[in-house]
Amino acid sequence: MQIDTTKPSVGRIYDYVLGGHHNFDVDRAAAENILKFLPSYPTWARLNRWFLQMVATQWAEAGHSLVLDIGSGLPTAGHFHSAMPKARVLYTDNDPMTVAYANEVLGNNPQVKFLLADATNLTPILATADQFLQSRQVAIGVIGVSYFLPDAQMKTLMQGLYEWAAPGSVLAISYIYVDQNHPDFVATTAKYKNFSGSQVYMRSPDEIAQLCAPWAIRDNRPLAEILGVEHVIGETERMGMDAEMFGALMERVK
Repeated sequence: MQIDTTKPSVGRIYDYVLGGHHNFDVDRAAAENILKFLPSYPTWARLNRWFLQMVATQWAEAGHSLVLDIGSGLPTAGHFHSAMPKARVLYTDNDPMTVAYANEVLGNNPQVKFLLADATNLTPILATADQFLQSRQVAIGVIGVSYFLPDAQMKTLMQGLYEWAAPGSVLAISYIYVDQNHPDFVATTAKYKNFSGSQVYMRSPDEIAQLCAPWAIRDNRPLAEILGVEHVIGETERMGMDAEMFGALMERVK
């Protein structure tokens, strides 16, 4: 498996800011540069992980036993398979190093599979899901993914998942909102792209609802509000641009 250690990976940068060790010098350097103008990055990363853990608990309590996770990152403590030990989980990620480390971490757990695949190409993901999960009534995670996909790819992903999933399936997504009219918006996103190598895309709740149609939205609020931790978000986190990370819970109803 070929791993490019000359370019940063957003997944490995995310791992680094969460205190993980599965990253390279290039990822750590990129993260430190990002933290200079985005010191709140670790807070948003933690909110994202807490949201995943909350969703996993809710799904387990609701009786969901099959999980398809898009853009999983490293399956460290608190990920779906540990929060839902009775579930069958298919993880996916487009970073070869993530997949290699993940398979080491997961070992021979027959309930969990990790697939090297990109969110922009659902065909191999859904084919593997059919084989491994053996049912299309599933719980789907799209957490930490949407803000790296332009509108057309995002809409294709959500439509493809909807058409494949059976009624009764549920989906959780996180996304970022920022006041794009703020004078610092263009410069801030340009800096992030320069250091991480990835463009980020911001959306409002209404825009997410449009891109995710026809999924039925059951909840769509700031993550801090959903999690009951509003106290961790201050002006530093909002960056003077009304920055907010949202979570939405959806269902395939027909």
